[in-house]
Amino acid sequence: MEADVYFAPGRVNLIGEHTDYNGGLVLPLAIAEGTYVMIRSREAPPARLYSASTGEEAEFDPGEIAPRGDWADYVRGVFAVLAEDRGTPPPFEALYFGDLPLGAGLSSSASMEVVTATAFASLGFALDAEEAARAGWRAENQFVGVYCGIMDQYAVALAEEGTVLFLDCGTVIYRHIPFTLKDDSIVIAHTGVYRSLAASAYNQRRRECEEALRAISETVGNKSNLGNVTREELVSARPRLTEAAGRRAEHVVEENLRVKEAVLCLEGGDPEGLGELLNLSHASLRDLYRVSSPELDTMQEISLDQPGVWGCRMTGAGFGGCVISLVRSEAVPGYLARVPDIYRGATGREPFFITVDSPGGGARKLQARW
Repeated sequence: MEADVYFAPGRVNLIGEHTDYNGGLVLPLAIAEGTYVMIRSREAPPARLYSASTGEEAEFDPGEIAPRGDWADYVRGVFAVLAEDRGTPPPFEALYFGDLPLGAGLSSSASMEVVTATAFASLGFALDAEEAARAGWRAENQFVGVYCGIMDQYAVALAEEGTVLFLDCGTVIYRHIPFTLKDDSIVIAHTGVYRSLAASAYNQRRRECEEALRAISETVGNKSNLGNVTREELVSARPRLTEAAGRRAEHVVEENLRVKEAVLCLEGGDPEGLGELLNLSHASLRDLYRVSSPELDTMQEISLDQPGVWGCRMTGAGFGGCVISLVRSEAVPGYLARVPDIYRGATGREPFFITVDSPGGGARKLQARW
């Protein structure tokens, strides 16, 4: 029996960090690297899964599905969500492969979830892009146990070539903003430090934001999320917040405003203004949200010192992962020639780099069949 082939990209967030699960604004884009799956139905259980990236196999009985704490939970979770909503999909076998680094802060988990949800069309469970995004998000939150916002799955599912996704995570209203900076590129610099969201302080930051929201609501009236809190409301409520909760809330409120300004920079073709917003975002993530690390700070500082760099910041959940830099395209070769050695000398870590000249498209079925 022939197998169908699907692809879902990774994503990098241009700006709007730790705002998604606070109902705020984000500005992600898809990269060329991603996850592929070859899938076909089977006549009988179990479902069988293979990962070319890890060399591991997994299986599960659709009638007895439960988390196992391995890479295949992202697939099991999507299966479980769809079984709950639409009835149990038929058994299948799938081979996962791709060029998206795992644990690098480029949404490898969301990429696997969304490509799975999209590929279930071959099993008779066709989903539109938003349905696939929501299935992936529910799988990660309810099944895997990482309480992420909706941004990653929406970016992976809904990205369009040549645009960034301007998404309000509170209302789930979005529009595609053209990446107008044709003379500029985005360089993603991985620090060589890998981290797991589930093992980081990610959930702790969520709890601190929830604490801040309760105190603010008690002061100024009910607020559905921090994304709806104004500067003035935060100032009014600040005396009731602990130091940690106040810092987290300040980051979210200011980062939300930076996303709006970044959209204006893109629409106005202003790389200098966008670069300054990236720098401010990094400082806020480092000092207020406290999710940076020595390696992230070092990569950001080295990058900012390079010719042709407009600005740069850490991206992703933090505690490792990547720094993104907005760089004049003509300066990218020089950046890539200098930065790796400087960074290695400063940290002893082995970095790697991905260049994005133009944003990519979202999850989709490919023409090839095997």
